[in-house]
Amino acid sequence: MLFERTLVLVQSQKLEKSCELVKGTEPPGYARALWEHQHPWLRERFPLAARMDDLPADRLVWKNGSAIQAIGKGADQVRMFHPTIFVMDEAAHMDEAEASFGAAIPVSQQIIVVSSAGPGWFGQICSLE
Repeated sequence: MLFERTLVLVQSQKLEKSCELVKGTEPPGYARALWEHQHPWLRERFPLAARMDDLPADRLVWKNGSAIQAIGKGADQVRMFHPTIFVMDEAAHMDEAEASFGAAIPVSQQIIVVSSAGPGWFGQICSLE
């Protein structure tokens, strides 16, 4: 919201879960809750492109051209965009997590990967000494 034309991709195993993280309804998604609970002067300074209820379930968009976009699993989902920031949720449990990470590296300025413990690619990179 602070930086013009910034795209944040949020990926999880299922598109529905990513949508819950971004916008959600009951309960509100994480990004939506942050936006709704910030000081009113910030919402006025950085307005959304449309009313919250008019935005699609997979996307928050600001008037400055920035957006948070929810996507489902798979590297091809990442390749459809050129994200400034890429966030991967529950990477240890996501099919194709390593390929998605690899697709984000050349285009993203920042990559955030979070997960509970689990075997596989994410567990291996967290265990490297």
